[in-house]
Amino acid sequence: MLKIGEFSKLSRVSVRMLRHYDEIGLLKPAKIDRFTDFQA
Repeated sequence: MLKIGEFSKLSRVSVRMLRHYDEIGLLKPAKIDRFTDFQA
């Protein structure tokens, strides 16, 4: 699994834009840990 900064560099999309995409539902994690809310 990649950290957001690593994914940002690989995809050449800013961290801010990735967070925005997540906010509007464009990017969804494969799974979310129900105890920690950790997204994978």
